[in-house]
Amino acid sequence: MFQKTKIYTGVLVALGGGLAVSASPAFAQSAERVVITGTAIKRLDAETAVAVQIVTREEIARSGVQSTEELLQSIAAVSSQGGVVNATGAGSSTYGRSTISLRGLESARTLVLVNGRRVAPAAGGGGAAVNVNNIPLSAIERVEVLKDGASSIYGSEALAGVVNFILTKNFTGVDVGVSIATPTRSGGGQNHKATLVGGIGNLSTDRFNVTASATFEKERPLFAVNRDFAKTGNVPPFITAGATGQGNIEGGFNVGTGSVATNNWVEGTRVTGFGGSPGTGFGNPLAATAMCGDIRMFRNLTNTSKGAPFCAYDSAQDVGLVAKREAVSGTLNAAFRLTDNLELFGDVLFSESKVAQKIQPSPVRRSFLTSDSLFVARGVDPVLLISPSNPNYAIASSYLAALRPTVTPAVQAQIDALAGKPLAITSRVFDFGGRGNEDTSTQSRLVFGTRGDFLNQSFEVAAFINENKLKGTVTSGYFSQVAYAKAVQGSNDWNPWSLTQTPAFQTAIAGAKYVGPTQDAKSTSNGFDAKLAGDVFTLPAGAVQYAAGLQYRAEKYQTNPSAALFSGDIAGLGGATPPVDKDRKITSAFGEVNIPILKGLEANFSARSDDYDDVGRANTNKAALRWQPVKQVVLRASTGTGFRAPTLSELWLPQTVGTSAQFTDPAFPANPNLQVPELSGGNPLLKAETSRQNSVGIVLQPIDALTIGVDVWKIKVAGIITTPSTQEVVSRFRAGDPAYAGLVVLDSGNNVDLVRAISANVGDAVVSGADVDITFRQPLAGGRLDMNLSGTYMSKFDQTSPSGAISRKVGTMVEANGDPVLGADGGGVILRWKHRLSATWGTEAWNFTLAQNFYKGYRTGDRAVDGEPNYVPDQSTFDANVAFTGIKNVKIALGVKNLTDKNPPIFVPVSNQFQAGYDVTQYDARARFVYLTANYRF
Repeated sequence: MFQKTKIYTGVLVALGGGLAVSASPAFAQSAERVVITGTAIKRLDAETAVAVQIVTREEIARSGVQSTEELLQSIAAVSSQGGVVNATGAGSSTYGRSTISLRGLESARTLVLVNGRRVAPAAGGGGAAVNVNNIPLSAIERVEVLKDGASSIYGSEALAGVVNFILTKNFTGVDVGVSIATPTRSGGGQNHKATLVGGIGNLSTDRFNVTASATFEKERPLFAVNRDFAKTGNVPPFITAGATGQGNIEGGFNVGTGSVATNNWVEGTRVTGFGGSPGTGFGNPLAATAMCGDIRMFRNLTNTSKGAPFCAYDSAQDVGLVAKREAVSGTLNAAFRLTDNLELFGDVLFSESKVAQKIQPSPVRRSFLTSDSLFVARGVDPVLLISPSNPNYAIASSYLAALRPTVTPAVQAQIDALAGKPLAITSRVFDFGGRGNEDTSTQSRLVFGTRGDFLNQSFEVAAFINENKLKGTVTSGYFSQVAYAKAVQGSNDWNPWSLTQTPAFQTAIAGAKYVGPTQDAKSTSNGFDAKLAGDVFTLPAGAVQYAAGLQYRAEKYQTNPSAALFSGDIAGLGGATPPVDKDRKITSAFGEVNIPILKGLEANFSARSDDYDDVGRANTNKAALRWQPVKQVVLRASTGTGFRAPTLSELWLPQTVGTSAQFTDPAFPANPNLQVPELSGGNPLLKAETSRQNSVGIVLQPIDALTIGVDVWKIKVAGIITTPSTQEVVSRFRAGDPAYAGLVVLDSGNNVDLVRAISANVGDAVVSGADVDITFRQPLAGGRLDMNLSGTYMSKFDQTSPSGAISRKVGTMVEANGDPVLGADGGGVILRWKHRLSATWGTEAWNFTLAQNFYKGYRTGDRAVDGEPNYVPDQSTFDANVAFTGIKNVKIALGVKNLTDKNPPIFVPVSNQFQAGYDVTQYDARARFVYLTANYRF
């Protein structure tokens, strides 16, 4: 199908159906030295002292994955915690990005390369990690995953490891491909793709090659209403929906006085008893008569501090599971051999990914409006008020009168205080429909340089230009909070207990509708590098080799929020978003030496110095040993240091008050999905994180057909840069943790009124585990059987909180007392064990593959109704693929993922997952997914 580059001769044992292929075949030999991920020295592939996992184009095709993100999630060393998956962006705004987290150490600590060099991080993610959605799957020749720290070679972000995408090059001819994929269940989620790869010239004979590729892709959306396991957030006793509902009475309000025009505006005040959360308000007239369904709500009778039932919203019914996505991409790789010792090269990548989502209508209650500075500027109270002059006010007053005899004397007094007062009401604003977003992410990259040999030394010099741009827009469902609240306050016919409003009210709010831009952002990384490598002298066991280099990089991060986003006045966008325009320069020098000590025993040493003009200098080093005492055994070990510099966003994002992520207050556990004002932003005092990693491995080949590789590793990270999540802050505050004492503000009713979440260097982490790779290859029944098991076992992930408490995160999303472990509330879990086991039997014309995807069960959030622990049991799904190449130049493959159409286990999120009923980071909501691909080469 595609020509194999020379690296395959030495690295790969042809494993057929195995998606993840390790470099553990350390016994293969190669006639040519090449550079692979994790070293700058050209060497025989079999000589590496650390494991490099290889995923080839053939394995990618057999796996049936439809995107680069999907491919990476299938790798055992990749954790769902700390990364962003496409499914998350179907229910909340992630600006269309997907990121990768090795070892669960988060995507900011995993370095992503393309053809061995950096790419610009995603502008929509604060410039912290690369959006892998911008790397076209069809252009990937192979992926090299270095699961060992590599800061001494690559610098910052390589703390947890490196993922290097090698794009197709040195290809001749034309290959046209089409792919059609669809779930077997109805509702959406189909994927259509067309690819074109073409190349001319042979580098060896013609002295040049130009290879280009193009991809066009469309993916249809899938919504929760089309999946029984996700269409509701009410699955007793496991989960209970609790999003802000329509028509709940928060309490009485004394309206503001004065005016902006006369410069004497004074904001109104809350009447005693005002409820900061649904369960602490005065309930809902419709809940009292069990009629919440009339306004698309459900009745909630639990944990109401005043004994007043209220109407809550089941947002799951309006959430996406797979976002609508359109992508177009192109790549170009070229090499021109001017002489036998001098070559010009370059590569170009352009990718545009457009993601559109539809989510639930915006909620409004007083706490969401207080961070909007336009209310004060325009002299409007930040609250939705129904006044006594409104005929519909009688609905509330009659309800409160009926409620009074059923409540305590203290609440009776609070109800008496509401007489004749305007009432603050919550709203789920259906007037403008569901929220629609469209985010376009564009990745562009240009590398050009020269390489060759001079005086028996090899050199390479290159310049690079990298840019990621984001353009965000909203297309429906959004509105000005000030304009809407003002229209409500000035209306005498607003009826919060009906979904049908009068024409007069609809006219009054029409001007509040907002459609238009949200965020334009750009992240750039430009610079050049130079490297010299070769042999120094020869020892009895072989040549001492070296590599040395210099690098310069200029990074810039810019955000340009629209006026609407900057003001924080558009409901549902998370509050005010200030602009950022910061840059920095990094100069680096590194060196590496490989010393053959004895026959079969070699040592590798590397060191690097990075100088950041904003956070200072970082020095890292690494040492590794590889010993092959006999042909069938390889022993290897490494130790090194790493670092991660704070991103420009972490340093310089202005601190502002916006709306928090959803959380559950342990003081009111039956009222989940709360949101309050939150102070967040960057911290210019941040320092770089530091790390120490160690690994020991063995590779055995007891018989020619079998290779067994095991690598045990440990990573210690100090000075972790983290922005504590809302859930973490509130849970630790309620637990009495002194480190969080000043981060939560409570109102008079013991409700959370404000959360402070600022980035800081806090805590440490110790992470350890083992990687296992077993391969078997044997002729069988006129064909060949290839089997592969690739798995990762996590023995420890202990992270220290700011107060010194240790959060033990493996196999659980919560502590023993039910509080979230650090990092879990952002999504994902540190799995105890994860593997992919595959078997392929193939002939010249046919290949049949069956693969198992397995992960060990884990503890989720506790059950909502009774607080009992909830566990996801061990899970397996199976994939199958049949490929036919019996017609010249034609390849046809038919495959299925989740062969048995298995449903997900019930899942209780810790918080901040809009989809309900299943873990979006572990299960593909498309369920059984069938795909057909066809390629023709000429």
